[in-house]
Amino acid sequence: MRSKVRSTFMTMMWGVSLAGGAAMAEAPREPATEALRGTAGALGWTEELGTGEGTGELVRTQEGLVYEPYNVMRRSEGLRTLTGLYTFPARRLEQPVDTVRPLIRARRAFGTSVEVDVRVRSASGGWSEWSTSSAGEAVRLPWAGSEVQVRLALLADEQGHGPVVHEVKLEGTLEGGTTESVQSLTPLTYRVYATREGLVGGTTANGHVIKSYDRFVALPSRRALATNGGTEYQVRVCYSVTGKCTTTSVWDVGPWNTKDDYWNPSSVREMWKDLPQGKPEAQAAYQDGYNGGYDQFGRRPANPAGIDIADGTFWTDLGMSNNDWVNVTYLWTSGGAPTTGLIVDNNNAANDTTKGYIELTGTWTASSGTAGYYGSNYLYAATAAVSEPATFWFYLPAAATKTIDARWTSGTNRSAAAPFIIKNASGTTLATVYKNQQTGGGAWNTLGSWSFPAGWNKVQVSRWATTGYVVVADAIQVR
Repeated sequence: MRSKVRSTFMTMMWGVSLAGGAAMAEAPREPATEALRGTAGALGWTEELGTGEGTGELVRTQEGLVYEPYNVMRRSEGLRTLTGLYTFPARRLEQPVDTVRPLIRARRAFGTSVEVDVRVRSASGGWSEWSTSSAGEAVRLPWAGSEVQVRLALLADEQGHGPVVHEVKLEGTLEGGTTESVQSLTPLTYRVYATREGLVGGTTANGHVIKSYDRFVALPSRRALATNGGTEYQVRVCYSVTGKCTTTSVWDVGPWNTKDDYWNPSSVREMWKDLPQGKPEAQAAYQDGYNGGYDQFGRRPANPAGIDIADGTFWTDLGMSNNDWVNVTYLWTSGGAPTTGLIVDNNNAANDTTKGYIELTGTWTASSGTAGYYGSNYLYAATAAVSEPATFWFYLPAAATKTIDARWTSGTNRSAAAPFIIKNASGTTLATVYKNQQTGGGAWNTLGSWSFPAGWNKVQVSRWATTGYVVVADAIQVR
C-alpha cells in the first residue's frame, strides 16, 4: 500500500507499455534480504533515505524507499523493465578513498534489483563518471578523493513491481595501486549519428520535465548522466552542414541501450568491449549486424543513433532538420577538469558568440600539428616587439569574481613567458600573467581569479615576448 506522504519525484521514460498491465500477477518475493556486513578498518557512513532526490514513482513508506513504476511514460524505443534513480547529496569524508563498497538492506522481488552508482570529485572540481556496483561488489574509483556522491538505481520487473530499500550504508577504503582512468588529457571527440528526442511533456532519466524547444542530450549510459538541472557532464555538438556548434548537458539515457558508454576504451566500457572506442553498439548492430543486429534488449535498432538531441538544441542551436551525423566532444573526459565554465575557443564556429568569441590582430596561423589542443585546432604567432594579440572576449551579465584558465599546446619552440593580459569591461588591465608554454600543454592552466564588472571582459594572448619563439592561443575557460 502506498504511503500518503509522497515524494515529489518525477517519473522516467524508459520502457515500452507493459503487456497485461495490472492484470499481471505479482512476482514471488525473495525469502531473504541482503544482510549488512562490515569490513575492518573501513571508513563507514549511512545515507539517510529522506535526504535524496529521485525520479520514477519512488514512495517513502514505513518499510523504506519503494519503487512502483505503474504509470510511467515510456520512450518509443524503450525498455521492458524500468529504472528509478535516487541521488543522495555529495558527502565530504574525513579522508580520501578510492574504493567504495555498498552495504544495502533491501527486499527484492525476482526480476528486480538495486544497483549503486558512486562518483568522486577531482582536485580541480570535476566529477568522475558514475561507477556502478551490482550485487554488492566494491566499486573502484578512477582516482582517490575525499568528496563522493552516491546514487541508487532501482530496477523494476515487467509488471511494474520494484524493490524496497530499507537501509543504505557504505564503506570507503584507500587501497592504492593503479586504477583504470576514464579521463584523457584532451576531451574525446567522435562522429556519431544524432536523432531528435522530442517527447515534450515527458520526463528524462534525471527527472527533468521536457519543455518545448528544450536544450539537452541523451547518451546510452547513465555513467555520464548529470543531475536534474546539472552541468557536470556536458557535450559539445557540431553539425558540419550548418557550421553550427553548441554546448549542452546530458540529462537523459538513450537511445536504444543503457549500458553503452561507447566513448570509453574497452578496458573501461561497461558492455560491448570488443567494439572500437567511439562506436555506439546501435550503430554496429544497424550497420554491421553486430550482436545479431540487436541492441541490449533484443530489439533491432531503427537507426545507428549514438545520441538523442532535444528540440531546442536540434532545431535552433544546430539548425538540423533531419537526423544526421554530428561531431560530439565529451567535455568531462578532459582529465577531470570542471566543465561548468564558459569555454571560448580559437575557432568562432565553435563558440556561442553571444557569450564569447575570439578576435585577432596581426598574423595568426591555425594548426593541428601538435597534439593536446582543445576543439579542432589552435592558433600560433611568432614572438615580436609588438602586441598584436589574440583576444578572447567573454560576456558577464552581472559583476562576478571569475577564475580564468587557458590552454595551449606545448613544445620547445614555444615562448617560456607568453603574456596573458587580463582586462575588464572598462578597459582596465587587471594583470599580465606570463606562462611557460614549453610545458603544460593539453590541459587547463589557471591564470588567476579577478573581480569583473558586467559586460564584455577579455583575455589577450600577446606576441610581445623574446623573439625566436611562438606563442599559442588555443582556448580559455571562465569559471
